[in-house]
Amino acid sequence: MSKPIVLHIGEPIKYNHEFYTNEFCERFHVVLNDCPDRNTFMQALKDRKYGDFSAIYRPHFQTGGEMGQWDEELIALLPASALGGRGIWYANGTGASDEAVSDTDLYMILSVFRNFTHSQLAARTCDPAQFEEAHRLIATISANPRGHVLGLVGLGRISKRLAHKARAALGMAIHYHDVVRSPPEVEWELGAVFHPTLPGLLAVVDCVSLHTPLTAATRDLMDESAFAAMMPGARLVNTSRGPLVNEDALVAALRSGRLAAAALDVHYHEPHLAAMENVTLTTHVGGGALDTRINFELNAMKNILAVVGERS
Repeated sequence: MSKPIVLHIGEPIKYNHEFYTNEFCERFHVVLNDCPDRNTFMQALKDRKYGDFSAIYRPHFQTGGEMGQWDEELIALLPASALGGRGIWYANGTGASDEAVSDTDLYMILSVFRNFTHSQLAARTCDPAQFEEAHRLIATISANPRGHVLGLVGLGRISKRLAHKARAALGMAIHYHDVVRSPPEVEWELGAVFHPTLPGLLAVVDCVSLHTPLTAATRDLMDESAFAAMMPGARLVNTSRGPLVNEDALVAALRSGRLAAAALDVHYHEPHLAAMENVTLTTHVGGGALDTRINFELNAMKNILAVVGERS
């Protein structure tokens, strides 16, 4: 019996060589894509260059995108009868970055409460006067997170892990809002208080952290009205999707004092926030740890083994 074919797109694996050789390649006939762009890749699909492959393996989201958007034009060429409607299974690498992103959230919570970005900027000037000024000021405008309320917009894997960490390490109370309420046992485990509406959550939290996908309904979720619903001096953390936050409204809230600080790993536009001392900015590296890449690569293989292995 011939092995099912798997089309490998993108770079070769870098980390899980033993699993790739002993488990993955033993179970499947792995064919490497050598087409450098969309047109040649589409032609290869039309010519059945890769055979009747049962799965496509992409080891990481930063590689294997040379064919561009997986739209109807491209999906129609796959050796199957767009996803779901054509009987094609799609599995992503969710879970691989949970630890790294929740750690980033934890860092950002500390930063917005303790004004660490302001302190770092002053220290990097190498100007003794600015150093001393920040040293004196920051102790008068900062607070410990302990005893404060952390609000989570969306209670998924990452925010659940963050809830555990923020409660255990920082002593924060956990409140959340989601379109679907979590079971009582999950709320009990996290010590989490549910709010059926976003304004209801925003009205009681000292810091809100966003953990929701970007959709037409959530774009500009944090707008002028959302910031107006927050307590004066509250804080915002976003490691989810940049367009969840209307940055013009964010700047206005920061300048008015409605928000004390914000931290963004993901951005709508970003440059006009760069000069603000009370805004922590990172370059979309929330999940950017070696562990994440190792897990993405491994989980993608395990997903294919679980699905194709069961059907063949």
